[in-house]
Amino acid sequence: MKESFVNIRDYLESKVWNHPNKVYLYFEDQCWTYQQFNERVNQAANAFLEVGIQKGDRVCLMLPNSPEFLFAWFGLNKMGGIMVPINTAFKVPETLYIVEHCEAKGIIAHSETQSIALSVQEKSLSLKWVGLIHRDSQEKSIDLWSLWGKSSTSFKETPLQDQDIASIIYTSGTTGPPKGAMHTHQSYVLCGQAMTVRAGLSSEDRLMIILPLFHANAQFYSIMGSLAAEASAILVPRFHASQFWRQAKKYGATQFNFIGAIGRILAARPFEEFEPDHSIRMTNGGPVPSDVYHVFSERFNIPYVIDGYGLTECPCVCQNPINGTIKVGSMGLPARHPDPSIRFTEMKIIDEEGRELPFGKVGELIIRSPVVMKGYFMDPQQTSDAIRKGWFHTGDFCYQDEEGYYFFVDRKKDIIRRKGENISSVEVEKVLNAHPAVFESAVVAVPSSLSEDEVKAFVVLREGEDIPPEEMIDWCRERLADFKIPRYLKFQKSLPKTPSQRIAKYLLKQVDTEVETLDMSGYIQEILIGRRKV
Repeated sequence: MKESFVNIRDYLESKVWNHPNKVYLYFEDQCWTYQQFNERVNQAANAFLEVGIQKGDRVCLMLPNSPEFLFAWFGLNKMGGIMVPINTAFKVPETLYIVEHCEAKGIIAHSETQSIALSVQEKSLSLKWVGLIHRDSQEKSIDLWSLWGKSSTSFKETPLQDQDIASIIYTSGTTGPPKGAMHTHQSYVLCGQAMTVRAGLSSEDRLMIILPLFHANAQFYSIMGSLAAEASAILVPRFHASQFWRQAKKYGATQFNFIGAIGRILAARPFEEFEPDHSIRMTNGGPVPSDVYHVFSERFNIPYVIDGYGLTECPCVCQNPINGTIKVGSMGLPARHPDPSIRFTEMKIIDEEGRELPFGKVGELIIRSPVVMKGYFMDPQQTSDAIRKGWFHTGDFCYQDEEGYYFFVDRKKDIIRRKGENISSVEVEKVLNAHPAVFESAVVAVPSSLSEDEVKAFVVLREGEDIPPEEMIDWCRERLADFKIPRYLKFQKSLPKTPSQRIAKYLLKQVDTEVETLDMSGYIQEILIGRRKV
């Protein structure tokens, strides 16, 4: 059997065989070698069998970034169980929905999440037990901490296939109830291996994990990537911007992965927090706007700042090449696998009739890859809508240039239609974010009194900044066609975020035009007819 198509259990054990005494995991002041890590995973796997978990059963993990999250995840996969991660910020209704939808047998909680888990247990019809992984056990719960400690460090193998389901990861639910994307053992292994090409990961690297482990990014890219490269993983309990550079220096981190919001936060931090003698040579993120790219590459002196694209349903889609031309602002080229015989990522841009579009034309991005999810759990209709004839339909509008690089335009549902023209909310946001006083922004469509849409911008200013709204309109008019200029402006202290820290535009769309919202149509009209000089 090719190494590329093995299950997670066998893949982990092959790495333990190669490097039993090398440190795999760092967490605060603790560390585990590959051998020690595997032994703790075996203890977790044995404990799951003892509490009645069988192959195919779902167990939810409502845990912060911790070694125990990894022991539980790999322990479940070793014995054929399915890991279902839950955001630690979720409240009872959100957690209960996932627990009931996936028909979870158990949920593993921490001191920070135990009250939510115990409340869910009282309401759930499927949940058999709540397991706690800290020393203070509670009534009506299983003391997994003690059970793991008493379990054997050896594990008797059970039959596993590369196409067995390893996880169900629920989407953010921006257009309706969250959907559970089912991923196989193969998806995890192939994504990890692809990271050795995508990020140039090697056994010499120390990859610092600042994103939450309940997020697909941390699982597929950071954990499986470090494992595939036989590297070391540095797990940070949670991302603290003020501590980032100190942590990176302390552990000798050489790489880290991030999402757009974190990139912008780090770029805006006081320069005195920066540690110039850090060891970071590579970072993966997305999206990486040009201002963040230049801060990372020039001020932070990181040689490789790689912008890429992936989804919960299909990670590891494309990225700018680490040893090739980087086009700032692009999603890059289709991802490759180190084994050239593996047909990895194929991408197309299609129109509404499904016809492939030529270079430069905007349409929907569709993907074919061995790491596309197997489907949405218990939702055949949504699955058949998303995966057609082997191609996953992303719902993202993109285009491809003549050199093969892909560029993101907007989510299909976020395109704004105004005066017969399509407006990319992302394009307007890029212009707003380029203003030196703006920290971040979000642009959405709101109903027009006449027809189609109006453009509304929510703007968060940098700390200490205060600019007149007219200045924002003037800035936009110098850089955008008139029909793209926001009619409505609303200055806010912050923007609502999804669990993966993306801006929750669906929440902004639910907000009616309020007193605080500024209707700039009069000012814009005066400019357009020449009554006011800009």
